[in-house]
Amino acid sequence: MKINKILEMFKMKPILLTIAMLSSLPAWAEIEQPNYKVILEKEIFAIRDYTSVMAVETEVFSSRREAAGDAFRRLFRYISGENEDDLEISMTSPVAQTLANQNDDDPAERWIVRFFLPRDMAEENIPLPSEKGVTVLRLKAQRYASVSFRGSQSDKKIEENTAKLKAFVAQNGYEVSGRPIYAFYDPPFIPWFLRDNEILLPVKLNQQNIENPGGDKP
Repeated sequence: MKINKILEMFKMKPILLTIAMLSSLPAWAEIEQPNYKVILEKEIFAIRDYTSVMAVETEVFSSRREAAGDAFRRLFRYISGENEDDLEISMTSPVAQTLANQNDDDPAERWIVRFFLPRDMAEENIPLPSEKGVTVLRLKAQRYASVSFRGSQSDKKIEENTAKLKAFVAQNGYEVSGRPIYAFYDPPFIPWFLRDNEILLPVKLNQQNIENPGGDKP
């Protein structure tokens, strides 16, 4: 979806915005997402192998919900042309968010929010950010477990679905190898009850399955 079309929608009156956003749903559903291969799929759960991908990210000291809004605007400015090449970059999906704190005793919340860059952009052609605190980077290939849910992005919903995902991971012979990533697939103007969300956990085969690959899974 073109950047200027999104900006125009934010300027509309409420009734026109509602009509416009509903008409945009089919187009948004076709927006580019990172490449992955499905290893295992069970109802709302999956194990996926994601390929390496370029991304742009920023770090915000704030609560999760406040960080999502502040960081989204900062990254949106980057893809809207506020970069060293004045280049507009197509929006992709999802917007990813993860806790940056490396020390669980650290009382301050630090969140990393990330946009993925289009696959057809050569790494050498990706413009450097103009705004301080925005970083372009390559993410390595990684196996993730995921759980999908629609609607509320509240802390309660995220905690409930993270617990379900961790149980799924353990039941299928994997172990968690990093912090959860919250993936939000829809733009801010989509009504909350229509929003598609996921939680992803980086995973690896647990040691028992590596040492005894022919044994029974838990």
